[in-house]
Amino acid sequence: MLETLERASARPWQLVRGFIKLWRHDRGATFPIPLRTRLSMWVRGFPGECHLIYGLDRNRASDYLPEYHRVIRTPRINRRPEALHDKLLFEALFKGLLPVPRTLAWISGGRPAPLVQEPRVDSLEALLEVSRRYGRLVFKPYGESCGIGLYVLSWEGGHFALNGATVNVEEIAHLLQRANNYMVTEFAPNGEYAARIYPYTTNTLRILTMRDPYQERRAFIAIAVHRFGSQRSRPTDNFQRGGYSAEVDLITGRLKKATTYPHSGRLEWFSRHPETGAEIEGVQVPNWERLVQSLLAATEAYDFLDYVGWDVAVREDGFSVLEGNNHSGMVLLQVHRPLLADERVRAFYEYHRVIRRRRR
Repeated sequence: MLETLERASARPWQLVRGFIKLWRHDRGATFPIPLRTRLSMWVRGFPGECHLIYGLDRNRASDYLPEYHRVIRTPRINRRPEALHDKLLFEALFKGLLPVPRTLAWISGGRPAPLVQEPRVDSLEALLEVSRRYGRLVFKPYGESCGIGLYVLSWEGGHFALNGATVNVEEIAHLLQRANNYMVTEFAPNGEYAARIYPYTTNTLRILTMRDPYQERRAFIAIAVHRFGSQRSRPTDNFQRGGYSAEVDLITGRLKKATTYPHSGRLEWFSRHPETGAEIEGVQVPNWERLVQSLLAATEAYDFLDYVGWDVAVREDGFSVLEGNNHSGMVLLQVHRPLLADERVRAFYEYHRVIRRRRR
């Protein structure tokens, strides 16, 4: 029961914050959740939606990491969480280890300031020219997540488009004027395999790595999923906003069946993408072994990081690491399987006092 009410309310502010987070999470649910179910889930640290998503009428809740613990406790695992929170610092730390899309400019008060000499983005005219040259650029707000406020500016067929909708120069100028604390970055394209499944978003992997405290802090992958966008989630592949999530077999790199957030109140599984008809189940992620080795090495590169949720766009000729998450969301991962059923993963969370150690 919320770790016995956070050890008899030794940290009452955490209890309050946790309950507010759970309430807000449930408030965004698009299907009805009975009050009795909500309350029974809340005292165990889950939003009410998890009763359906995790199948807790038939599965053991103790095998799943609760949302309360994710929000309140996992952020304390890394000793330098700003290395992942701060997108510019993340790029500086990892660009020598991993292929990270460059941040070309910072927009403050509607004015772009160049962050690299070439291409130099210091005006609207320069921004338009670089967009023509590169084909696509990404505008994303500093400090936001889940694709909130993200725009993709593209140049296709002799015209500009924002998130797929044709725009003129005046509309782009208006967007620029309203932008504050936005970053302009290189676009990470899909590989051919991902574009076949859904071509209208960048379809990314979320790969959760941990450093084993009992095995010389060697990194391992706890779980990996591949996200695919939908008409509902565009311009991103976000799971809660309607994108699809398929677990990746950690040995072979092949995809399993996909599911999406149950907006209708029923969890469904798909071997093919429901909108494009393209196969998902059985599709091979290219360069899987190379990707795994690169992310494990990057996880071990800095002593102050033990826990990273990597977002990666994979292509047949390589991959791009878009960002690292300090306390990765759990729903899109545990909809596939309970993380705490894996003894190595459970031991990691116990060691870092995210969950209570079991009596032996």
